[in-house]
Formats: sequence, C-alpha cells, structure tokens
Amino acid sequence: MLSYVFQYKFSILLAIVIAMLSLLPSSSMPDSSLFSIPFLDKIVHFSMYAFFGFVALLECRCKGQCIRFHLFLLMVIFIMSAIIEVLQATVVPTRAAEWFDLFANFTGLLSGYITFRVIRSLRIFTSLRS
Repeated sequence: MLSYVFQYKFSILLAIVIAMLSLLPSSSMPDSSLFSIPFLDKIVHFSMYAFFGFVALLECRCKGQCIRFHLFLLMVIFIMSAIIEVLQATVVPTRAAEWFDLFANFTGLLSGYITFRVIRSLRIFTSLRS
C-alpha cells in the first residue's frame, strides 16, 4: 500500500489541492476582474482535471498496453470529482454543484488521456519511465 503512495505522490498531492480548492467557500475567493471571464470556471475545471489525469497516467508504471488500468485510474479520478461536486452541494453553503462542472472534469480527463497516449506513442517520456 505504501508503495502506491510513493508511486502516485504527485497525483495524491494534486487530488488534495483540487479537493481543497473545490471545497473552499466562495467568500474566501479573491475579488478580481479575471473572474468575470465567461466560462472561466469550466476552463479551470477542464484544465485541472486534464493535468491531474495526465500526471496520474505518467506515474502509472504498468508494462506494455494497460488500457484497462488507465481507464480504471481515470474512472477513480472522475468518481472523486463527482464526490467533490456532491460535497459542494451539501457541505459548503456558498458553493453549488453543477452538471457542467462534472462534464468539464470528464472532458479534461479525456483530454489528459489523449495527450498521454499521443506523447507515449511519440516515445517522448520513454527515458523517464522504467
């Protein structure tokens, strides 16, 4: 079990940061004109989960074609994102759950997976992975 913690240390750290940011009350967010950009929230969700999925797949050390494990890993991350959305609706009084946030999380994970597969097929990270 401890070996998985060390293997996925950056993914675990990202999960904690994303959960903390997602569960902060909206009153603790800074006021800025940057937040007036249309759909900025969805762009942030997409970007966070694309990066999260990509990092988790990079930390995965399965040999050869391991599509099933990759999909399982991404499904676990997606379920985590759904739990966070439910917690936003039920625990944090100033936040709300949105289906479009969940959709942005899913498309971000899909984008991270596609990016990982393209980069892996180009063998850019071959020397980094053992």
